[in-house]
Amino acid sequence: MKLLSSYIKEMKIAARGFYFYVELGIAIIMLLILLFAIAENPDSKSKEYLFNDLPDAMTDAFVEEDIEEGVARWADDAELTLKPIAFEITNEETGELASYNYDEEKIVTARVLEKVNTQTGALTGTTYILDNEEDMIRLSYAEQAIGATTSLDDTGRLRYKYYLQGYETDRMVDLLYVLHNEDPDVFAASFDSQQVRTLDTFGTLNSRQGLVPLFVAFAGSLMGFFIVMAYIFLDKDEGVIKAFAVTPSSVWKYLLSKTMVIMTTVVVSSSIITIPVMGGQPNYLLFYLFVITTTFAFATLGLLVASFSKSLTQAFGALFVLAIMLMLPAFSYFIPSFDPVWLRFFPTYPVLQGYKEILVVGGNVGYVLMYSGVFLVGGTLLFLLANIKFKKTLTV
Repeated sequence: MKLLSSYIKEMKIAARGFYFYVELGIAIIMLLILLFAIAENPDSKSKEYLFNDLPDAMTDAFVEEDIEEGVARWADDAELTLKPIAFEITNEETGELASYNYDEEKIVTARVLEKVNTQTGALTGTTYILDNEEDMIRLSYAEQAIGATTSLDDTGRLRYKYYLQGYETDRMVDLLYVLHNEDPDVFAASFDSQQVRTLDTFGTLNSRQGLVPLFVAFAGSLMGFFIVMAYIFLDKDEGVIKAFAVTPSSVWKYLLSKTMVIMTTVVVSSSIITIPVMGGQPNYLLFYLFVITTTFAFATLGLLVASFSKSLTQAFGALFVLAIMLMLPAFSYFIPSFDPVWLRFFPTYPVLQGYKEILVVGGNVGYVLMYSGVFLVGGTLLFLLANIKFKKTLTV
């Protein structure tokens, strides 16, 4: 009963404070960004440049096949400006270095082939087909985009030469080797012979929905980590903690009531972000379980960190380092090919993955339940440590 009374009192104090509305304001701003700045299926800006050293009939046959399948469409020819540029190319097979130096500007006309997502009709990429290989290479390096030459070898088989920029992942490079490791017809026949079954319960997130896990993790778990410390330091500055030290109430009730305020605020802010974007798709019972357990864990971590400092200024160094570390898994979330094992030990890694599993249709419920338990146990241990530390330093 005293805990409930303390929680209600802390909620009233928080509702009159600044930080309570900061978190809600950030959630509203994130929602507006998702709804009005992020398209569900944005057109891709990726470009590639191609030179076909092939008979026109063969080139047209390749393109017409893609058009009939609905994966490509012709667009109006484009005039491209080739600006002065100098660069070097290393042949990965021979190690030979070729230098290119162009001093004059040049305008060329390219045929434009647009790649299309057959399910959504959205543009997934644009291919510019040039009549000259040097123009293709020059544009490729000027635009930092992939270039390629397709030709026939002495035996009449297709030969491919790619011009990569260095930012391509190892997986992509390996895939190019696999695709052209043998006769394309043999590879296609082998690929088509594979039996593929589609799981009806499986779904994907569009571009807008894919950002919800990141926004909820930031506005929820991470904000709870910072806001609870702000509350503690504010109480220290105003002498609330010193006054609390002489009352008969237990320290753990004070700390837990602060944590419960954070969890309440995060539940509201997470709902503001998630419900308008996701509608009725997620399992909200599982969603709120994960919100509460992860927020509890990060809020108790904030309590523990706050117990070692007298003010927010004094704790700034530790906060900065922790903030950088906690945000690192976002790189893996946006770039799936960047997924080193050591990154999985950061607590925000399972947070992001857990929210994704909840929001996607047919997600891994077991994964979410397992990490809900992990965060609950971890948060409890952190809370006990914070309670011990505050008992020693409550009057500081």
